[in-house]
Amino acid sequence: MKIAFIGDSLTAGIPGSSYFAILREMLPGHTLINLGRGNDTVVSLHRRIVRQRLSNGQFDLAFLWVGVNDVGGEGSRLFRVANILRRQPRAKNLDEFRTYYQRVLDLLCRHARRVIAVAPLLKGEEIDNEWNHQIDILAKAIKNLTAHYERAGYLDLRPAFYQKLAGKQTSNHLPESPLRVGWDILTLRNDAQVDAKAAQRGLHLTLDGVHLNSAGAALVAEAFLEVIERQSD
Repeated sequence: MKIAFIGDSLTAGIPGSSYFAILREMLPGHTLINLGRGNDTVVSLHRRIVRQRLSNGQFDLAFLWVGVNDVGGEGSRLFRVANILRRQPRAKNLDEFRTYYQRVLDLLCRHARRVIAVAPLLKGEEIDNEWNHQIDILAKAIKNLTAHYERAGYLDLRPAFYQKLAGKQTSNHLPESPLRVGWDILTLRNDAQVDAKAAQRGLHLTLDGVHLNSAGAALVAEAFLEVIERQSD
C-alpha cells in the first residue's frame, strides 16, 4: 500500500518522538510518505496541498491529522508573529475551520482510495483545560464532516491518551515560544533525551504538552497500525 500522512508537526513527528519512524519499521512492505509540516493550520494545509497538485488516485490510504494549531494556548505573542510570517493563519472561527477542513477532505478523497480524518490530540495534558475543550469542539466538527464522505473514516486518538493519563498528576505545560520548540528540535536527538525532558516538565505522553514523547508516539503508531491492517485485509 501507498500511505500518506498529511498534517502539521504532530504528523511530521518533529519535535519529539516519531510515530512515523515506528510505523516505517513495522511496515517494510508498504510505501509511507510523510507530508507533515510544522505549525500548519487547516487553512495553510489546504493552500499547501492545492499547490502540490496531488495526482488522482496517488494513495491507497491517507491520514489527515490537523487542527491543534487552530486552537490557542501558547504563552508568547511570538507564536502569532510566526503564524503571520509563515503564512499559516488559524481559522478565525468554527465556520471557517469547517469550510477549510471540508475543502481538504474534498481534495484528499479525490487523491486517495480511503481517507482517515484524525481528531486533534492535546493542548496540555490537563484534559479539562479550556484549550482541550476547544479541541473537543473541533473534533466533533471533524467527525460530523467525515460522516458525509463515502471514502472517509474518523479516528479519535484521545480516549487512549485519556486512559493513560487517568489517575496521574497532569500538567498544562505548553511551549513558551517558537524559539523553545526550535531549541527542542536542535538539542533532543533521541527518544531518551525527549523522555527525560518530558519528565522534567511533568509530562507523561508528550514532550511539551503538544508534541509526542516515546510513550505517546507508541500509542499513535499502534492506533494507525490497526487502521492500516484493516485496510490491507
